[in-house]
Amino acid sequence: MTYRYDRYRRLEPAAPFAAADGGFAAEIADPAWFLGRQWQLGEHRGEDAASPVGVEFDVRLGRIGALNASDQAGLTPADAALTADPASWWTIGRRIEIGRGVAATATANGVTLPDDPSLGLPPLPPPYDGIAGPDGRELHRRRAALGLPDSWFDPAPPPGPDDHWDAATFSYGGSFPVPGGTLAVADHPGGPLEWYAADATGTPVGGPAEKHAVLPSRLRYPGAPLPRWWEIEETRTDPGGYPPDRAHFASLLLIEAMSTHTDDWYTFPVPAEAAAVVFLESVRVRDSFGDTWPVQAPSDGWSLFGTKGLPPAALTVWHVADTPLAGPASDEIILVVDEDTNLVWAAERRVAGRELDATPPATAPPQDEPDDPRAFAYLPGGPMPHRWHPYRVGEVDNRRRFVQARLADLSGAEVVLTPAPVSDLLGGGATVHSIEPGAVPARGLVLERRAVLSRRTDGLPVLWTARRQSPAAAPPSTTFHFDALAAVPS
Repeated sequence: MTYRYDRYRRLEPAAPFAAADGGFAAEIADPAWFLGRQWQLGEHRGEDAASPVGVEFDVRLGRIGALNASDQAGLTPADAALTADPASWWTIGRRIEIGRGVAATATANGVTLPDDPSLGLPPLPPPYDGIAGPDGRELHRRRAALGLPDSWFDPAPPPGPDDHWDAATFSYGGSFPVPGGTLAVADHPGGPLEWYAADATGTPVGGPAEKHAVLPSRLRYPGAPLPRWWEIEETRTDPGGYPPDRAHFASLLLIEAMSTHTDDWYTFPVPAEAAAVVFLESVRVRDSFGDTWPVQAPSDGWSLFGTKGLPPAALTVWHVADTPLAGPASDEIILVVDEDTNLVWAAERRVAGRELDATPPATAPPQDEPDDPRAFAYLPGGPMPHRWHPYRVGEVDNRRRFVQARLADLSGAEVVLTPAPVSDLLGGGATVHSIEPGAVPARGLVLERRAVLSRRTDGLPVLWTARRQSPAAAPPSTTFHFDALAAVPS
């Protein structure tokens, strides 16, 4: 009998009893075959792709000098030296204490202080609002005219910084000395002093060259591509979801690194000091093959952190206040451009820590005569809120300016002028204040004065009063209008 046997064959995957780490490691049994395969694919004809293993360079430091005679070079923060009010030392407590001390000393020596309201303390904010008496700051300012000896002022006020505030442009300007030139700051609105705020003048130079040898490290940042060939990227990684962070240099190169699809960016540390201009010279990179490659600055002179007037390989490292504490605004003024009347209005909202009343004065139309069948009431333009000060187009020293003016107060029986500004940010009423036309944008401007507390580079605290300008987020609208005749029913 014939028997028939049918055989069936099929392929089944073997159970992965072993770990998958070996597959992900991509180990090669024959390295020579792998090199030969690279040769066949032409990978050996590419450029040298060795990794950097060492960097050697020279560094020169040009120390930034003190801006004011009262500053200590390298210790006082640059933004404190530039933005400090000359009267920053005169806190409210010192004005009260020294004023009382001078009055007591004058009484003990048989001297009577003049009964002048301008020598007294102005209205103070809480919790000092119930305190009255002589103002120590005003007595010290007028001590020569009053015949007051310097020894009566205890503690003695130290020399204050120079005033670098330009009241016409509402900005700061000054020049920090460096060897061979200066770092000139112009039109600084206040606040932190960044590396791009200054332009170099002259030919700044550094000191003796210091040789350094450091180890480079691969650029790492959130969402960066993995450096190994067979590493699997995290699927939840979103490179576009990590904005550049100014506190981390590596993240500033994120866009460039992602646009070139590279994972071979390296960084290396450069020893530097605060309050200095760092000049980087003779940079040499040693790779894993033992070759040394010189690194030159871009031939077109471009640099991401370049300062105008400095070489491309120079970097300005400011000694700025780190995370300063700013108090509430003691002065707040809003400037508004009124296109209809060709005026600039300055509204004082807060002066010396006290809120100012901005309620418009009530005006009543003139009464109609009983025998008139119909009469008209003359309605003058306004009324404007209190503490709103106009600036008209004029000339100062043959330059077009907005010049401070005063309104006529028609609310009473007699025509008088409205009060002059109280805050010294607008001249304080002693001088006619003027503003550069380009200083106030169309959307308005906010001027503030705040107390700022920080630390010097040696750790000691430093307190100063700074002024600052910023764009107005929601400027108030003016209620000013032209004079009109309104019909009054008889």
